[in-house]
Amino acid sequence: MSLKKFTQYKLLFLMLLSLCVLLPFIPDQAYHIPGSDIAKQNFHVIEFNDQGQAHDDRQWQGLDARILQPNNGTPPELLIFVHGWHHSAQPHDENYIAFEQFYQEMAKSDTQRNLLGLYIGWRGDKYDPFWLDGSEDATSWIEPLDFPTILQRKRVAKRIGQEGLSQLLDKLDSLVTQHKLLRYTVVGHSLGGSVVLHASKNRIKAAIDHQQDNPNLFLLLNPAVPAKDYQPLDTLVSLDRQKPSMVVLQSKGDFAVKEAFNYIKDGERAVGNSWAITHDIDRCSGGNCNTPMKMPSALMAHDKIPGCMMTLPHSGWKVRARLQARRTVQTCPDANMQAVWVLAVSDEIVSGHNGILTPAHAKALSEVMTMIDLYRNQLPKDAVETPANQDLGALAPKTEDTSATAEKATPAQPVVIVEPLAEQTAESNPSAEPLTKPQIIEAPKALIAPELERELEPEREVKSNDAVEPQPKLETEQR
Repeated sequence: MSLKKFTQYKLLFLMLLSLCVLLPFIPDQAYHIPGSDIAKQNFHVIEFNDQGQAHDDRQWQGLDARILQPNNGTPPELLIFVHGWHHSAQPHDENYIAFEQFYQEMAKSDTQRNLLGLYIGWRGDKYDPFWLDGSEDATSWIEPLDFPTILQRKRVAKRIGQEGLSQLLDKLDSLVTQHKLLRYTVVGHSLGGSVVLHASKNRIKAAIDHQQDNPNLFLLLNPAVPAKDYQPLDTLVSLDRQKPSMVVLQSKGDFAVKEAFNYIKDGERAVGNSWAITHDIDRCSGGNCNTPMKMPSALMAHDKIPGCMMTLPHSGWKVRARLQARRTVQTCPDANMQAVWVLAVSDEIVSGHNGILTPAHAKALSEVMTMIDLYRNQLPKDAVETPANQDLGALAPKTEDTSATAEKATPAQPVVIVEPLAEQTAESNPSAEPLTKPQIIEAPKALIAPELERELEPEREVKSNDAVEPQPKLETEQR
Protein backbone atom coordinates (compact mmCIF):
# COMPACT_ATOMS: atom_id res chain seq x y z
CA MET A 1 0.00 0.00 0.00
CA SER A 2 1.36 3.37 -1.00
CA LEU A 3 1.95 6.12 1.53
CA LYS A 4 -0.75 8.23 -0.14
CA LYS A 5 -3.43 5.53 0.24
CA PHE A 6 -2.36 4.87 3.81
CA THR A 7 -2.74 8.57 4.61
CA GLN A 8 -6.20 8.61 2.99
CA TYR A 9 -7.37 5.61 5.01
CA LYS A 10 -5.97 7.18 8.16
CA LEU A 11 -7.83 10.42 7.50
CA LEU A 12 -11.05 8.50 6.81
CA PHE A 13 -10.71 6.60 10.07
CA LEU A 14 -10.14 9.82 12.02
CA MET A 15 -13.20 11.40 10.37
CA LEU A 16 -15.39 8.43 11.33
CA LEU A 17 -14.01 8.50 14.85
CA SER A 18 -14.75 12.24 15.11
CA LEU A 19 -18.32 11.66 13.92
CA CYS A 20 -18.82 8.95 16.56
CA VAL A 21 -17.67 11.36 19.24
CA LEU A 22 -19.29 14.61 18.10
CA LEU A 23 -22.62 13.60 16.58
CA PRO A 24 -24.21 12.05 19.71
CA PHE A 25 -24.13 15.38 21.58
CA ILE A 26 -26.73 15.43 24.37
CA PRO A 27 -28.33 18.85 24.98
CA ASP A 28 -28.67 20.29 28.47
CA GLN A 29 -32.44 20.70 28.57
CA ALA A 30 -35.62 19.85 30.46
CA TYR A 31 -37.76 16.97 29.21
CA HIS A 32 -40.85 17.56 31.37
CA ILE A 33 -43.01 20.65 30.99
CA PRO A 34 -45.46 20.98 33.92
CA GLY A 35 -49.12 20.77 32.95
CA SER A 36 -52.14 22.43 34.50
CA ASP A 37 -52.88 19.34 36.63
CA ILE A 38 -49.38 19.02 38.13
CA ALA A 39 -50.61 19.88 41.65
CA LYS A 40 -52.83 16.77 41.55
CA GLN A 41 -50.16 14.33 40.43
CA ASN A 42 -48.39 11.91 42.78
CA PHE A 43 -45.30 11.46 40.59
CA HIS A 44 -43.12 14.49 39.86
CA VAL A 45 -39.89 15.43 38.07
CA ILE A 46 -37.40 18.19 38.88
CA GLU A 47 -34.48 18.74 36.49
CA PHE A 48 -31.19 20.60 36.99
CA ASN A 49 -28.71 21.94 34.45
CA ASP A 50 -24.95 21.49 34.57
CA GLN A 51 -24.61 24.61 36.76
CA GLY A 52 -26.89 23.12 39.40
CA GLN A 53 -29.82 25.43 38.63
CA ALA A 54 -33.39 24.28 38.08
CA HIS A 55 -34.44 24.13 34.45
CA ASP A 56 -38.05 25.09 35.23
CA ASP A 57 -39.18 26.52 38.60
CA ARG A 58 -42.74 25.39 37.85
CA GLN A 59 -41.63 21.81 38.51
CA TRP A 60 -40.93 22.67 42.16
CA GLN A 61 -44.05 24.82 42.44
CA GLY A 62 -46.18 21.90 41.30
CA LEU A 63 -44.58 19.53 43.82
CA ASP A 64 -44.94 22.07 46.63
CA ALA A 65 -48.64 22.55 45.80
CA ARG A 66 -49.18 18.76 45.87
CA ILE A 67 -47.43 18.36 49.23
CA LEU A 68 -49.60 21.08 50.80
CA GLN A 69 -52.85 19.47 49.66
CA PRO A 70 -54.80 18.02 52.60
CA ASN A 71 -55.22 14.25 52.60
CA ASN A 72 -57.30 13.17 55.61
CA GLY A 73 -54.82 14.91 57.89
CA THR A 74 -51.92 12.63 56.87
CA PRO A 75 -48.75 14.49 55.81
CA PRO A 76 -47.21 13.00 52.66
CA GLU A 77 -43.89 11.19 52.42
CA LEU A 78 -41.56 11.81 49.49
CA LEU A 79 -39.54 9.10 47.72
CA ILE A 80 -36.77 10.70 45.62
CA PHE A 81 -34.47 9.07 43.05
CA VAL A 82 -31.34 10.62 41.52
CA HIS A 83 -30.01 8.84 38.41
CA GLY A 84 -26.36 8.53 37.49
CA TRP A 85 -24.01 8.43 34.54
CA HIS A 86 -25.48 8.03 31.00
CA HIS A 87 -29.06 8.70 32.16
CA SER A 88 -31.49 11.61 32.12
CA ALA A 89 -35.15 12.41 32.71
CA GLN A 90 -36.20 11.49 29.18
CA PRO A 91 -39.49 9.56 29.33
CA HIS A 92 -37.92 6.55 27.57
CA ASP A 93 -34.82 6.47 29.83
CA GLU A 94 -34.42 3.08 31.55
CA ASN A 95 -33.91 4.64 34.99
CA TYR A 96 -36.96 6.87 34.59
CA ILE A 97 -39.19 3.92 33.66
CA ALA A 98 -37.70 1.71 36.41
CA PHE A 99 -38.16 4.32 39.14
CA GLU A 100 -41.74 5.05 38.13
CA GLN A 101 -42.50 1.33 38.49
CA PHE A 102 -40.50 1.18 41.73
CA TYR A 103 -42.55 4.03 43.17
CA GLN A 104 -45.79 2.30 42.17
CA GLU A 105 -44.62 -0.88 43.94
CA MET A 106 -43.84 1.09 47.08
CA ALA A 107 -47.20 2.86 46.99
CA LYS A 108 -49.06 -0.46 46.59
CA SER A 109 -47.13 -2.22 49.36
CA ASP A 110 -48.40 0.22 51.99
CA THR A 111 -51.57 2.00 50.94
CA GLN A 112 -51.81 3.78 54.29
CA ARG A 113 -48.82 5.94 53.39
CA ASN A 114 -49.45 9.17 51.53
CA LEU A 115 -46.45 8.46 49.31
CA LEU A 116 -45.29 10.80 46.53
CA GLY A 117 -42.55 10.10 43.99
CA LEU A 118 -39.90 12.54 42.72
CA TYR A 119 -37.40 11.84 39.93
CA ILE A 120 -34.35 14.14 39.88
CA GLY A 121 -33.06 14.59 36.33
CA TRP A 122 -29.74 16.01 35.11
CA ARG A 123 -27.53 15.53 32.06
CA GLY A 124 -25.83 12.27 32.94
CA ASP A 125 -23.78 12.42 29.75
CA LYS A 126 -22.71 15.30 27.54
CA TYR A 127 -21.59 12.94 24.79
CA ASP A 128 -22.35 9.32 24.10
CA PRO A 129 -19.43 8.18 21.92
CA PHE A 130 -19.98 5.07 19.84
CA TRP A 131 -23.64 5.07 21.04
CA LEU A 132 -22.58 2.32 23.43
CA ASP A 133 -22.90 2.64 27.18
CA GLY A 134 -24.51 -0.63 28.27
CA SER A 135 -26.55 1.24 30.87
CA GLU A 136 -29.62 -0.92 30.30
CA ASP A 137 -27.70 -4.15 30.96
CA ALA A 138 -26.73 -4.91 34.57
CA THR A 139 -23.87 -7.21 33.45
CA SER A 140 -22.61 -5.13 30.51
CA TRP A 141 -18.88 -4.80 29.84
CA ILE A 142 -19.43 -2.24 27.05
CA GLU A 143 -19.56 0.67 29.47
CA PRO A 144 -15.76 0.99 29.87
CA LEU A 145 -15.48 1.94 26.17
CA ASP A 146 -16.58 5.49 26.98
CA PHE A 147 -15.28 5.53 30.52
CA PRO A 148 -13.28 8.80 30.11
CA THR A 149 -16.56 10.74 29.91
CA ILE A 150 -17.08 10.11 33.63
CA LEU A 151 -14.36 12.62 34.53
CA GLN A 152 -16.43 15.61 33.43
CA ARG A 153 -19.73 14.18 34.71
CA LYS A 154 -18.14 13.53 38.11
CA ARG A 155 -17.48 17.25 38.55
CA VAL A 156 -21.00 18.15 37.37
CA ALA A 157 -22.56 15.62 39.78
CA LYS A 158 -20.73 17.18 42.72
CA ARG A 159 -21.85 20.68 41.66
CA ILE A 160 -25.50 19.62 41.32
CA GLY A 161 -25.37 18.02 44.76
CA GLN A 162 -23.85 21.08 46.45
CA GLU A 163 -26.10 23.55 44.62
CA GLY A 164 -29.35 22.31 43.11
CA LEU A 165 -30.25 19.27 45.22
CA SER A 166 -28.99 20.87 48.44
CA GLN A 167 -31.27 23.87 47.91
CA LEU A 168 -34.19 21.55 47.16
CA LEU A 169 -33.56 19.62 50.38
CA ASP A 170 -33.49 22.91 52.30
CA LYS A 171 -37.04 23.56 51.08
CA LEU A 172 -38.13 20.04 51.98
CA ASP A 173 -36.52 20.32 55.44
CA SER A 174 -38.60 23.43 56.04
CA LEU A 175 -41.76 21.49 55.17
CA VAL A 176 -40.71 18.63 57.47
CA THR A 177 -40.13 21.12 60.33
CA GLN A 178 -43.60 22.56 59.74
CA HIS A 179 -45.07 19.01 59.81
CA LYS A 180 -46.41 19.48 56.28
CA LEU A 181 -44.13 16.70 55.02
CA LEU A 182 -43.60 13.60 57.13
CA ARG A 183 -40.19 12.69 55.71
CA TYR A 184 -38.24 12.23 52.52
CA THR A 185 -36.12 9.30 51.41
CA VAL A 186 -33.45 10.03 48.79
CA VAL A 187 -32.03 7.22 46.63
CA GLY A 188 -28.98 7.92 44.47
CA HIS A 189 -27.35 5.47 42.04
CA SER A 190 -23.76 5.57 40.71
CA LEU A 191 -22.91 9.23 40.04
CA GLY A 192 -26.36 10.01 41.42
CA GLY A 193 -24.95 8.68 44.69
CA SER A 194 -22.31 11.40 44.45
CA VAL A 195 -25.04 13.98 43.90
CA VAL A 196 -26.86 12.75 47.02
CA LEU A 197 -23.71 12.53 49.17
CA HIS A 198 -22.63 16.10 48.47
CA ALA A 199 -26.17 17.37 49.10
CA SER A 200 -26.61 15.49 52.38
CA LYS A 201 -23.36 15.04 54.28
CA ASN A 202 -23.23 18.54 55.77
CA ARG A 203 -26.86 18.43 56.87
CA ILE A 204 -26.38 14.98 58.43
CA LYS A 205 -23.38 16.20 60.44
CA ALA A 206 -25.14 19.43 61.45
CA ALA A 207 -28.22 17.54 62.68
CA ILE A 208 -26.09 15.20 64.80
CA ASP A 209 -23.93 18.04 66.14
CA HIS A 210 -27.08 19.91 67.21
CA GLN A 211 -28.74 16.68 68.48
CA GLN A 212 -31.70 17.13 66.17
CA ASP A 213 -33.88 14.19 65.25
CA ASN A 214 -33.55 13.26 61.57
CA PRO A 215 -36.58 11.42 60.18
CA ASN A 216 -35.14 11.34 56.64
CA LEU A 217 -33.03 8.63 55.03
CA PHE A 218 -30.35 8.79 52.33
CA LEU A 219 -29.74 5.59 50.39
CA LEU A 220 -26.76 5.29 48.01
CA LEU A 221 -26.76 2.39 45.50
CA ASN A 222 -23.34 1.45 44.08
CA PRO A 223 -22.22 5.08 44.48
CA ALA A 224 -19.34 6.35 42.33
CA VAL A 225 -17.90 8.16 45.34
CA PRO A 226 -14.27 8.00 46.52
CA ALA A 227 -13.75 7.10 50.15
CA LYS A 228 -12.05 10.45 50.83
CA ASP A 229 -15.30 12.32 49.98
CA TYR A 230 -17.18 10.19 52.49
CA GLN A 231 -14.56 10.17 55.27
CA PRO A 232 -15.87 13.13 57.33
CA LEU A 233 -18.96 11.02 58.11
CA ASP A 234 -17.16 7.88 59.31
CA THR A 235 -16.92 8.95 62.96
CA LEU A 236 -20.52 10.15 63.36
CA VAL A 237 -22.87 8.22 65.63
CA SER A 238 -26.64 8.32 65.16
CA LEU A 239 -28.58 10.06 67.90
CA ASP A 240 -30.94 7.17 68.55
CA ARG A 241 -28.11 4.64 68.13
CA GLN A 242 -30.32 2.44 65.97
CA LYS A 243 -31.41 4.18 62.76
CA PRO A 244 -28.64 5.33 60.42
CA SER A 245 -29.03 8.61 58.56
CA MET A 246 -27.42 7.15 55.44
CA VAL A 247 -27.12 3.63 54.04
CA VAL A 248 -24.66 2.69 51.29
CA LEU A 249 -25.34 -0.53 49.36
CA GLN A 250 -22.41 -1.79 47.31
CA SER A 251 -22.85 -4.88 45.15
CA LYS A 252 -19.98 -7.33 45.41
CA GLY A 253 -20.21 -8.03 41.66
CA ASP A 254 -20.10 -4.39 40.56
CA PHE A 255 -17.25 -4.20 38.04
CA ALA A 256 -17.74 -0.49 37.25
CA VAL A 257 -17.24 0.74 40.81
CA LYS A 258 -15.10 -1.99 42.36
CA GLU A 259 -12.63 -2.26 39.46
CA ALA A 260 -12.90 0.43 36.78
CA PHE A 261 -13.47 3.25 39.30
CA ASN A 262 -9.87 2.86 40.49
CA TYR A 263 -8.63 4.10 37.12
CA ILE A 264 -10.05 7.58 37.69
CA LYS A 265 -7.19 8.11 40.09
CA ASP A 266 -4.66 5.40 40.66
CA GLY A 267 -5.15 3.76 44.03
CA GLU A 268 -8.39 5.61 44.85
CA ARG A 269 -11.17 3.30 46.01
CA ALA A 270 -14.92 3.78 46.06
CA VAL A 271 -16.52 4.10 49.48
CA GLY A 272 -18.40 0.80 49.10
CA ASN A 273 -15.16 -1.00 48.29
CA SER A 274 -13.00 0.30 51.14
CA TRP A 275 -12.36 0.31 54.87
CA ALA A 276 -15.75 1.99 55.37
CA ILE A 277 -17.82 -1.25 55.19
CA THR A 278 -19.76 -1.92 58.40
CA HIS A 279 -22.19 -4.70 57.42
CA ASP A 280 -22.81 -7.51 54.95
CA ILE A 281 -26.24 -8.19 53.51
CA ASP A 282 -27.23 -11.50 51.94
CA ARG A 283 -30.37 -13.35 50.98
CA CYS A 284 -31.63 -15.90 53.49
CA SER A 285 -31.66 -19.51 52.34
CA GLY A 286 -34.60 -19.87 49.99
CA GLY A 287 -35.75 -16.41 51.02
CA ASN A 288 -36.76 -17.79 54.45
CA CYS A 289 -34.72 -16.44 57.34
CA ASN A 290 -35.99 -19.19 59.67
CA THR A 291 -34.37 -21.93 57.58
CA PRO A 292 -31.39 -23.38 59.50
CA MET A 293 -28.04 -23.25 57.73
CA LYS A 294 -24.73 -24.98 58.26
CA MET A 295 -22.02 -22.50 59.09
CA PRO A 296 -18.70 -22.35 60.97
CA SER A 297 -19.08 -22.39 64.74
CA ALA A 298 -17.29 -19.03 65.07
CA LEU A 299 -19.78 -17.39 62.70
CA MET A 300 -22.69 -19.04 64.50
CA ALA A 301 -21.44 -17.68 67.83
CA HIS A 302 -21.07 -14.23 66.24
CA ASP A 303 -24.65 -14.30 64.97
CA LYS A 304 -26.01 -15.19 68.43
CA ILE A 305 -24.69 -11.94 69.90
CA PRO A 306 -27.61 -9.46 70.07
CA GLY A 307 -27.35 -6.98 67.24
CA CYS A 308 -24.78 -8.92 65.22
CA MET A 309 -27.38 -10.59 62.99
CA MET A 310 -30.55 -8.79 61.92
CA THR A 311 -33.18 -9.81 59.41
CA LEU A 312 -35.83 -8.40 57.12
CA PRO A 313 -38.19 -11.38 57.48
CA HIS A 314 -40.71 -10.35 54.82
CA SER A 315 -38.02 -9.65 52.25
CA GLY A 316 -35.89 -12.67 53.21
CA TRP A 317 -32.69 -10.68 53.73
CA LYS A 318 -30.16 -10.90 56.56
CA VAL A 319 -27.78 -8.19 57.71
CA ARG A 320 -24.60 -9.15 59.57
CA ALA A 321 -22.49 -6.54 61.36
CA ARG A 322 -18.77 -6.57 60.69
CA LEU A 323 -16.19 -6.25 63.44
CA GLN A 324 -13.00 -4.19 63.37
CA ALA A 325 -13.88 -2.52 60.07
CA ARG A 326 -13.24 1.09 61.05
CA ARG A 327 -11.28 2.40 64.00
CA THR A 328 -14.59 3.29 65.66
CA VAL A 329 -16.11 -0.15 64.98
CA GLN A 330 -14.87 -2.90 67.29
CA THR A 331 -18.17 -4.54 68.27
CA CYS A 332 -21.59 -5.17 66.73
CA PRO A 333 -23.10 -2.32 68.78
CA ASP A 334 -20.39 -0.03 67.37
CA ALA A 335 -21.38 -0.98 63.82
CA ASN A 336 -25.08 -0.46 64.50
CA MET A 337 -24.50 2.93 66.13
CA GLN A 338 -22.82 4.42 63.06
CA ALA A 339 -24.67 7.29 61.42
CA VAL A 340 -23.71 5.78 58.04
CA TRP A 341 -23.96 2.06 57.33
CA VAL A 342 -21.92 0.77 54.38
CA LEU A 343 -23.10 -2.68 53.33
CA ALA A 344 -21.38 -5.16 51.03
CA VAL A 345 -24.30 -6.69 49.13
CA SER A 346 -24.52 -10.12 47.52
CA ASP A 347 -25.31 -10.33 43.81
CA GLU A 348 -28.54 -12.13 44.68
CA ILE A 349 -29.84 -8.82 46.01
CA VAL A 350 -28.16 -6.27 43.71
CA SER A 351 -26.92 -7.72 40.43
CA GLY A 352 -23.86 -5.91 39.11
CA HIS A 353 -23.75 -2.14 38.83
CA ASN A 354 -27.15 -1.50 37.27
CA GLY A 355 -29.33 -4.21 38.83
CA ILE A 356 -31.38 -1.73 40.87
CA LEU A 357 -34.98 -0.62 41.48
CA THR A 358 -36.46 -4.12 41.32
CA PRO A 359 -39.80 -5.12 42.91
CA ALA A 360 -37.84 -6.96 45.62
CA HIS A 361 -35.96 -3.73 46.43
CA ALA A 362 -39.26 -1.83 46.69
CA LYS A 363 -40.62 -4.45 49.08
CA ALA A 364 -37.48 -4.31 51.23
CA LEU A 365 -37.42 -0.51 51.42
CA SER A 366 -41.07 -0.47 52.41
CA GLU A 367 -40.30 -2.98 55.18
CA VAL A 368 -37.36 -0.89 56.39
CA MET A 369 -39.49 2.27 56.53
CA THR A 370 -42.14 0.39 58.53
CA MET A 371 -39.49 -0.73 61.03
CA ILE A 372 -38.18 2.82 61.34
CA ASP A 373 -41.69 4.01 62.17
CA LEU A 374 -42.18 1.25 64.74
CA TYR A 375 -38.79 1.56 66.41
CA ARG A 376 -38.15 5.29 66.54
CA ASN A 377 -35.86 5.47 69.57
CA GLN A 378 -36.12 8.13 72.27
CA LEU A 379 -32.94 7.80 74.27
CA PRO A 380 -32.23 10.55 76.82
CA LYS A 381 -29.79 13.25 75.75
CA ASP A 382 -26.99 12.22 78.10
CA ALA A 383 -27.12 8.62 76.84
CA VAL A 384 -26.30 9.62 73.28
CA GLU A 385 -23.18 11.54 74.26
CA THR A 386 -21.15 8.39 75.03
CA PRO A 387 -18.29 7.67 72.57
CA ALA A 388 -19.12 5.32 69.71
CA ASN A 389 -16.57 2.67 70.60
CA GLN A 390 -18.04 2.05 74.05
CA ASP A 391 -20.12 -1.10 74.36
CA LEU A 392 -23.86 -0.43 74.55
CA GLY A 393 -24.13 -2.69 77.58
CA ALA A 394 -22.19 -0.09 79.57
CA LEU A 395 -24.21 2.89 78.34
CA ALA A 396 -26.43 4.53 80.92
CA PRO A 397 -27.76 7.99 81.68
CA LYS A 398 -26.06 9.89 84.46
CA THR A 399 -27.62 9.68 87.90
CA GLU A 400 -30.24 12.37 88.33
CA ASP A 401 -32.34 13.70 91.15
CA THR A 402 -35.18 11.21 91.72
CA SER A 403 -37.85 13.89 91.76
CA ALA A 404 -36.68 15.19 88.38
CA THR A 405 -36.63 11.65 87.03
CA ALA A 406 -40.17 11.02 88.18
CA GLU A 407 -41.40 14.07 86.30
CA LYS A 408 -40.12 12.79 82.95
CA ALA A 409 -42.92 11.60 80.72
CA THR A 410 -42.77 8.03 79.45
CA PRO A 411 -42.84 7.88 75.62
CA ALA A 412 -46.12 6.68 74.20
CA GLN A 413 -44.35 4.00 72.15
CA PRO A 414 -40.93 3.49 73.73
CA VAL A 415 -38.43 1.49 71.77
CA VAL A 416 -35.59 1.48 74.27
CA ILE A 417 -35.33 -1.93 75.90
CA VAL A 418 -34.40 -1.41 79.55
CA GLU A 419 -33.21 -4.19 81.84
CA PRO A 420 -31.73 -4.08 85.36
CA LEU A 421 -28.08 -5.06 85.46
CA ALA A 422 -27.92 -8.59 86.80
CA GLU A 423 -25.18 -7.96 89.32
CA GLN A 424 -27.08 -5.04 90.87
CA THR A 425 -30.53 -6.62 91.38
CA ALA A 426 -31.87 -7.03 94.87
CA GLU A 427 -32.18 -10.81 94.38
CA SER A 428 -28.51 -11.24 93.55
CA ASN A 429 -27.15 -8.69 96.01
CA PRO A 430 -29.48 -7.58 98.85
CA SER A 431 -26.98 -5.01 100.09
CA ALA A 432 -26.59 -3.31 96.72
CA GLU A 433 -27.67 0.27 96.19
CA PRO A 434 -31.01 0.82 94.44
CA LEU A 435 -30.66 0.51 90.70
CA THR A 436 -30.53 3.85 88.90
CA LYS A 437 -28.74 2.98 85.68
CA PRO A 438 -30.60 0.99 83.04
CA GLN A 439 -28.89 -1.23 80.55
CA ILE A 440 -29.68 -0.42 76.94
CA ILE A 441 -29.97 -3.22 74.44
CA GLU A 442 -28.63 -1.87 71.20
CA ALA A 443 -30.84 -3.39 68.52
CA PRO A 444 -34.62 -3.39 67.95
CA LYS A 445 -35.90 -6.79 68.99
CA ALA A 446 -37.66 -7.39 65.71
CA LEU A 447 -34.30 -7.15 63.96
CA ILE A 448 -32.70 -9.85 66.13
CA ALA A 449 -32.51 -13.44 65.01
CA PRO A 450 -35.61 -15.42 66.16
CA GLU A 451 -33.62 -17.85 68.29
CA LEU A 452 -32.43 -14.91 70.43
CA GLU A 453 -35.85 -13.52 71.22
CA ARG A 454 -36.31 -15.74 74.26
CA GLU A 455 -33.13 -14.32 75.78
CA LEU A 456 -34.51 -10.77 75.72
CA GLU A 457 -37.90 -11.45 77.42
CA PRO A 458 -37.35 -10.80 81.18
CA GLU A 459 -39.56 -8.23 82.86
CA ARG A 460 -38.21 -4.72 82.37
CA GLU A 461 -38.28 -2.41 85.36
CA VAL A 462 -36.73 0.86 86.47
CA LYS A 463 -36.85 2.49 89.87
CA SER A 464 -37.88 6.11 90.14
CA ASN A 465 -38.66 8.08 93.32
CA ASP A 466 -38.85 4.88 95.42
CA ALA A 467 -41.64 3.55 93.21
CA VAL A 468 -41.33 0.70 90.77
CA GLU A 469 -43.47 0.85 87.65
CA PRO A 470 -43.30 -1.68 84.84
CA GLN A 471 -42.24 -0.15 81.54
CA PRO A 472 -44.53 -0.79 78.56
CA LYS A 473 -43.25 -3.77 76.60
CA LEU A 474 -42.09 -3.34 73.05
CA GLU A 475 -44.32 -5.32 70.73
CA THR A 476 -42.04 -7.16 68.37
CA GLU A 477 -44.36 -9.08 66.11
CA GLN A 478 -44.17 -8.03 62.48
CA ARG A 479 -47.53 -7.24 61.04
